[in-house]
Amino acid sequence: MQLATVAAIASKPGSGLPGYPQSELLTRAHLLWLAARGTAEMPARRQITDAALEPLRPQILLFAVEHAPFDFRYLEIGSRMMTLSNDDYTGKRLSEVPHQRPPSLVWDHLAAAVDARAPVRGVLPYVGRSRNISSIFHIVLPLAEDGETVDHLLVCVDLAPVVRLQDGTHPFTQLG
Repeated sequence: MQLATVAAIASKPGSGLPGYPQSELLTRAHLLWLAARGTAEMPARRQITDAALEPLRPQILLFAVEHAPFDFRYLEIGSRMMTLSNDDYTGKRLSEVPHQRPPSLVWDHLAAAVDARAPVRGVLPYVGRSRNISSIFHIVLPLAEDGETVDHLLVCVDLAPVVRLQDGTHPFTQLG
């Protein structure tokens, strides 16, 4: 599993984790979370204003964390994420989506943020209709109304384009 907590990021903003892409979008989401958190371990959802979230909104997913039984429910899906999705999962549990229920990397990344009670960055392969996207880079930001028990996850997603050669072909089509 490719997971790393944001706590491992070097102290200066904008620095990246080894093996993870530099992403201004993910850095902005993390800085928003840090500002909302203040001195608490984690911010509550209500501490992140809609106005502050608006520039990220097309690229976010918001989940409610259910503890008994353990699951994640889609509460909000950003417009960009919705256009790439195979279905509208709003209101559905992750366990109801065949390719996202455990065992899956999506489940593992969300569960890791709940367990760590800290942000988690991850990389997932893109499987979908767009032929111009190769990978999904994301940061999972835990939220806790009481400051301790994770009850929501805010996920910000950045998309990696497919790399093409000058002639427009995918680099791997050149292999023999």
